Amino acid sequence: MAVLMFVDGVLRNAKKAPIQQGMLLYHALKEKNRVLLLCADKDKDDNWLRQQKINKYDDLISMDQVPAAGDQPELRQVEWVRSQGHVDFVVTYDPTLSSKLIAKGITTLLFVNPIYIDEAFRPDTTKGSKSWQEIVDEIVKQQDLEREDPRVS
Repeated sequence: MAVLMFVDGVLRNAKKAPIQQGMLLYHALKEKNRVLLLCADKDKDDNWLRQQKINKYDDLISMDQVPAAGDQPELRQVEWVRSQGHVDFVVTYDPTLSSKLIAKGITTLLFVNPIYIDEAFRPDTTKGSKSWQEIVDEIVKQQDLEREDPRVS
């Protein structure tokens, strides 16, 4: 199984400190799966991973490897990796990205650690729109489409 996991937001927080639950998730998935790490800067992130004693990762894919990242670089990064080979699911902390991935039919694991996550993305936030409802709506939409699809029995 091939898993894509974002370094930022899953393995480390905005202050570059490791998120222990994300590290546990990485090591658990790594036991039996191929885990490809998605990052912003390959050299800096490789150094950070080595400091965290993650030396034998399967691959580290940075934004500069992705052609035409555009205005949605994380989404484009996932799409580019998928164009290179099969991906079973993506692990991200971003509910907006999760919704976009689900809309594209990509299985997504939303890693939500309330200690580290940006308040704007939390379901109980008092500011901004509640992104969680958008995710729920997209899941319901996908389930309805699958139920109505005659190819799926």
